[in-house]
Amino acid sequence: MFGKKYGPIGVDLGSGHLRAVQLAQNGQGLFLHAGGIKTKPDQLKAGTPEWQRWAMESLREIIRENRFKGIKVMTALPSDDLFIDQVRVSRSSSPEAIERAAFAKVQNKLPFKAEEGLLKCVFVEQPEAKGAEIEVVVMGASRLAVEVHLAIYEQAGLEVAGMVPWPLAMVSSYTCFFCRRRNEQDRVSMLMSLGTHHCNIVICRGSALLFARVVPIGFAHLRQTDEMNRLIAELDACTRYFQTMSAVEPIERLLFLAGSGVGRSVCEGVAELAQRLQIAAQVGDVLSAIRVDFAEQKTMIDRRNAKVDWSLAFGLALQGLKTGSKQV
Repeated sequence: MFGKKYGPIGVDLGSGHLRAVQLAQNGQGLFLHAGGIKTKPDQLKAGTPEWQRWAMESLREIIRENRFKGIKVMTALPSDDLFIDQVRVSRSSSPEAIERAAFAKVQNKLPFKAEEGLLKCVFVEQPEAKGAEIEVVVMGASRLAVEVHLAIYEQAGLEVAGMVPWPLAMVSSYTCFFCRRRNEQDRVSMLMSLGTHHCNIVICRGSALLFARVVPIGFAHLRQTDEMNRLIAELDACTRYFQTMSAVEPIERLLFLAGSGVGRSVCEGVAELAQRLQIAAQVGDVLSAIRVDFAEQKTMIDRRNAKVDWSLAFGLALQGLKTGSKQV
């Protein structure tokens, strides 16, 4: 009999919801072991002490009410707390020199003092590739934001096994659930995840991150037609910037990561953008793509008409399975 391997709990603490999932593996492959969600009260402002208390108490409830294994979690900073910029710098003799040049280029754009922050670079191309310049995605956060986030989990009695930037977690969900065929690994795809107040954009080739950006438009803003038009314009701007990158192939696919119950008007907007780009588009619902362990899961996420996107929570859980898991 095959044993079961449980990964850390993937926790997505977004601006509108708190989502937690735990994935596991057995002889039949990957499955969803446990999951839970809490919706943030409208009157709470993210980052405030009241919000921190709500997040801590909600995490405790989710863990208590569902059959999660262990106390280790993988998490990501909310979109508001993670700085992202894409820069072009001169190619240097070492990755370290490229990183220093990229950090220097974004220093004046940082919403925090450079010495009080944590920065990470993702090379769009390999540093040894040919060409005068190299594209670099720079991500960073203030140490204070990281400490506040970590304190929530500590107060909830959980142990943070790792923090992953949300673009990399989105790519993990994409490659696991929607990029399984070998010929899909080389296709450039644009991913979009629409939250309550943000739209997270990623462009990738298989597991390779090529572009990432946060657009400050979410479901809360889309009641007005002009906001949908503005969102399409922002997405269009992302694709136009990407097209100036000479070292990559054109976008071939647009994947809207969303629940099966997402509104028709949003889907029509995504279809309109895909038509402009002359590429294929589809809705990707991770809840429909994962096998569920009904034998063990007592409280299950409602998969019917769900508007909430779970791709980030699943991506974090997948990252946890990669870094280590517990076998029982």
